[in-house]
Amino acid sequence: MCATLMLGACQDGSPDVIFHGGPVLTVNARDDVAQALAMRDGIITAVGSERDVLATKGARTEVVNLQGKTLMPGFVGAHEHPSITAVFNGAIDLSGFRHRTNAEVWATLRREVAKVPKGQWIYAGGLDAILTPDLKIPHRKELDAIAPDNPMVLVSQTLHSFWANSKAFEAAGITPNTPDPGAGSFYERDAHGGFSGFVAETRAAAPLLKELKSPWKLYNRYVAVLDDLLANGFTSVASLGYNVPPVLARVAASRKGSPRIRQYFYLIEDELQYLPDTPDNGNDHFRVLGLKLWHDGSPYTGSMYTSFPYLDSPLGRTLGIQGGTHGSAMIAPDALVDKLRQYSAKGWQVAIHSQGDASNRAVLAAVDKAGSLAGPAPVVRVEHGVFMPRESVEQLARLKVTPSFHVHHIKYYGDALANSIVGLAAAQQTLPVRSAFAQGVQPTLHADSPMFPPKGFSLMQTAMNRATGLGLLLNQPESITAQQALRAMTVHGAYQLRLQDKTGSLEVGKWADLQIVDRNPYTTPVPELDRLRTEAVWVGGKRQYPAP
Repeated sequence: MCATLMLGACQDGSPDVIFHGGPVLTVNARDDVAQALAMRDGIITAVGSERDVLATKGARTEVVNLQGKTLMPGFVGAHEHPSITAVFNGAIDLSGFRHRTNAEVWATLRREVAKVPKGQWIYAGGLDAILTPDLKIPHRKELDAIAPDNPMVLVSQTLHSFWANSKAFEAAGITPNTPDPGAGSFYERDAHGGFSGFVAETRAAAPLLKELKSPWKLYNRYVAVLDDLLANGFTSVASLGYNVPPVLARVAASRKGSPRIRQYFYLIEDELQYLPDTPDNGNDHFRVLGLKLWHDGSPYTGSMYTSFPYLDSPLGRTLGIQGGTHGSAMIAPDALVDKLRQYSAKGWQVAIHSQGDASNRAVLAAVDKAGSLAGPAPVVRVEHGVFMPRESVEQLARLKVTPSFHVHHIKYYGDALANSIVGLAAAQQTLPVRSAFAQGVQPTLHADSPMFPPKGFSLMQTAMNRATGLGLLLNQPESITAQQALRAMTVHGAYQLRLQDKTGSLEVGKWADLQIVDRNPYTTPVPELDRLRTEAVWVGGKRQYPAP
């Protein structure tokens, strides 16, 4: 227990709020556990012993007795997609989380299609051949039979695969003569040159999603997504590409002039019209930080770039993966070097989607070749890092690159990776989180929502136990401690968003972004960690959950 008082100068009098009566997980450099915390005007003013912090109480101070519950930093979501989540919250839910059989999926779709007026676009999301093992994807003509009078688009849970009927292609202006975007993104043709209905990757799918992404339809759903993040303990979230217009996000991020939640945007190159002149723009609850680039794709489409071959398996064939292939890079080496130099020279951070081992090697080789890059650290982030070789982890440290790990590949899809997609030997090399800690590169964990639910304690649990759905332990030597897992979900996220001096830990002078949790994650058994519940959240010193 940290009994010393860490007091800041109280220039304006007594605190607004004091918390005491339970452990205060500071997540500072020593992982101190304090007894009490005070805040004023949205800033933490004291952290330390109960006696000393309570001694700063004034007549106007609200005193919150934790009654044994835990006070800790709010989660910093380093890589999520609230915009895409809001988009697909307007779609029919066909996910494997709710539909365990092929029959259930198509019964739901037919039932919901029958409710839609003729001519209106229909979107359905969450198709998942992994969580719905007997899933059969129909051909375009079968989709035409299900929705003969409506343009319809189906979206996979991974968000890398799409299926469309004839009316959708027609309404989007996509014909058999429309060229493929390339770099792993394409419209699959059948033996006769017509569309099979399958669309690979978001570049090709973009014209099919315009109706679903209408800002006027999105706003209320977007606010609901932000409120759900708050309910799960998140006080800051980074949105990595395919964003709502920044002006909409800026409005949604506030509640009566105070930050509802802090949002940080990374734009794709198609969104560059939204880039301001400098990265440090906006206000304390909304900023545009940089660019999102894709170096490879997904393990579940065969577009992840690997040195090892994909397996030839029934599941792989259902997913459209050709056995024996390796995926490929989506950006040529020299082009990536040019982009790194171009964007960093303007002060922008560059976040690079890179999942396969060959992709990670190529990305780090490009960073090395680019030489000294301008801007505050970290200049480059590597996103997902599902198969990151040991030598690449060491290279991260030398190049000052920081990784954000998509750790739930283990929990939800680990069995499929090991048995059907890349094989057990490759799967046992996944997600070197512990090694990243050892190299001091400040790794984070993310859910990549809406791919997986953005639940911080569940992410921590997976990083600690490395267990698949069937109980297989993948690369268990890379498991981490509860203290490390919480750092990955808080202060490391702040570092990756260039906010390490502002948030991520409970220290004097930082924003009062914090949550009350029903139990202490440091002492909770790992099998129970995903049952922890966030009971209240403050952002900038004001309670935002439950909503005031």
